[in-house]
Amino acid sequence: MHAAEPASPVATTTSRPHLTEVHGMRGLALLLVVLFHLFGGGRVSGGVDVFLVVSGFLVTGSLVRRAETGTLRLGSVYARNLARLAPSALVVLGAVALAAWLLLPSGRWLEVWRQVVASGLYVENWDLIANSLSYGAAGPGVSPLQHFWSLSVQGQFLLAWPLVVLVVASLCRRARARVRRQLMMVIALASAASFAYALYLTGVLQPTAYFHTATRFWELGVGAVLALVPLRGGAGLRALGAWVGLGLIVSSGFLLDGGTLFPGPWTLWPVTGALLVLAGAGTTAAWGPRRLLELAPLRFIADISYELYLWHWPVLIFYLAVRDFPAVGVRGATLVLAVSLALAWVTRQVVARPVGLALPRTMTPARSAGTLLAAGAAMALVIVPTLAVSTDMQAREAAQLEALQHLGIEYTGAQALSAQGPNSASGTSSAAGGTTVRDVSDEVPVRPDPELAKTDETRVDHMEECIQEHGDGPGLDQVRMCTLHDPDDPTRTVLVAGGSHTYQWAAAVNRVARKHDWRVLVAGKGQCRLRYEPAPTDDCERWTANVIAAADSLDPDAVFVTGTRTHEDRLEAVMPEEVAAWQQLDTAGIPVVTIRDNPRFNWSPPNCVRGNGRDAGRCTLDRSDVFARNNPVEDFPGVPTTAGHVDLTDVICEPTTCPPVVGNVMVYRDGSHLTATYLRTLTPALGRAVRQAAPWLY
Repeated sequence: MHAAEPASPVATTTSRPHLTEVHGMRGLALLLVVLFHLFGGGRVSGGVDVFLVVSGFLVTGSLVRRAETGTLRLGSVYARNLARLAPSALVVLGAVALAAWLLLPSGRWLEVWRQVVASGLYVENWDLIANSLSYGAAGPGVSPLQHFWSLSVQGQFLLAWPLVVLVVASLCRRARARVRRQLMMVIALASAASFAYALYLTGVLQPTAYFHTATRFWELGVGAVLALVPLRGGAGLRALGAWVGLGLIVSSGFLLDGGTLFPGPWTLWPVTGALLVLAGAGTTAAWGPRRLLELAPLRFIADISYELYLWHWPVLIFYLAVRDFPAVGVRGATLVLAVSLALAWVTRQVVARPVGLALPRTMTPARSAGTLLAAGAAMALVIVPTLAVSTDMQAREAAQLEALQHLGIEYTGAQALSAQGPNSASGTSSAAGGTTVRDVSDEVPVRPDPELAKTDETRVDHMEECIQEHGDGPGLDQVRMCTLHDPDDPTRTVLVAGGSHTYQWAAAVNRVARKHDWRVLVAGKGQCRLRYEPAPTDDCERWTANVIAAADSLDPDAVFVTGTRTHEDRLEAVMPEEVAAWQQLDTAGIPVVTIRDNPRFNWSPPNCVRGNGRDAGRCTLDRSDVFARNNPVEDFPGVPTTAGHVDLTDVICEPTTCPPVVGNVMVYRDGSHLTATYLRTLTPALGRAVRQAAPWLY
């Protein structure tokens, strides 16, 4: 989320007078972070970049001074860093784990608790990358711990950097070389490589680049280089540079969309601002920004900046979740700010300050070991129970998902609509023993439970190996194809190819295939549909070209694709570039079988059912808002005459509406994908429709 690393408690800035300006700058940057989160409508302040630069500057300066005097001890450094970082963070993590249990629906517990563990171990940024979570504005469905990504980047830096400095210092002593000069060369090379990688990855996969440690190191690195450079120049010039730097820092969030631009070249805007303020700190020029940065409000914010950063984001997210608001208003933002300030001050006074005062001035090896042991034990008190509860809940969810494959006869699902037929009135015809669809729905609980629905997605052994991740970059246009069913003597070969709205049907197609000894292949790519351009320019087009080439060599008897594209705010449509892809397959002698897309909602049907009940009108979509009267692919210009078209709309939607629950089965797992349970009930209808649309397969 729009998270920025606050003033790190690993280095004290008030011990040397010329660094009071740095302390004030961090207070200003943190204030901008919080205000932009609360009042900025989702814009990014650039504070994360300021704080990474400052951390690199302060930490490197402190480590090098110790290395030059021979007093750098890894145990002491790690013990002090962990003792200052962990207590406040663990209080917040424990509070978030408890608040998730009390305030959030159970379907979100596992995600939040997984991130509690990842945040406690300072790998939250990698968890976000692994789960394909991207940067976005605050909302009720956003993780209350996503802001820990930047703390994780700094935590990894604090773990690795002392070791790097110690190794370089040891080598320099043996070679009788100057530590600062050699270390500066190492940092410069590493920072240049990091910046180059940031430019590259931002261009091809920006959401991953935003969280990636390697793309963020250069910001720490330029601060580290500045710490090793003797600053020269007149006081007036440096003071002027500091004012310019403050202007860059303050203006960054107003002028740049950092959520989509960072950590690319535009990141130099706030980074340069931070460097200029650091370079101008401590000048004797009376007209410099020192008086501004030493104002009492900024000093107060700077003093509690770490704790304020930790608290403000989860307070904001839980506020939105409890109130069920899509965004925070002015009054809500003011309330969140007041609560966050109070929690930050209390945490600072009750937790962080006492721990800091208890740390011995001189860290002997024994004291370092004791401090590390105590900090590790405190981390275990939060992480181990959370991990244990998460593991147990995950096992129970797996058992519930397994049970969904063996539901009773009262869970008719799509068969309830099949019994009605396309021309009967909604809820008036007999289904499952003479009871109407809606009457049946009132008698037994919905399955999957709305809390579990989001995890009820299509599962076939090893199918994850068939799905290429979303994004544009090296290797992401390659086709990851795998076989779901491969009988000894297959009668036909079918390929399911496309994005998630296509490969969600893979298990159902596979069940049909097993009855007829078809070989079933799957090639999927997240958020990607087969769309052809003669000169492909993006990842989906290049991937499509590779799918067509692979299909040409495999010569399947049919390629299953999604035929139309539904939308949340307008009628479905057929995409000409997709028709072009089908034409390429037809030219290769390969017919396509199109499946009409399923509805898309502006809301989450499981969440709506959970909060309002299965029959709530607000959870139901008008069919005419999504679908054309007839399947538009059937008479769209250019569609190959060899194509067959499957339309299961009448067993997903009622004649006039698309309800979230049919035949006691939850139809949707989110706003646009069908549950695996409902897809199982659709299998008979799919088999009948495919036989009619593609008789050559039988």
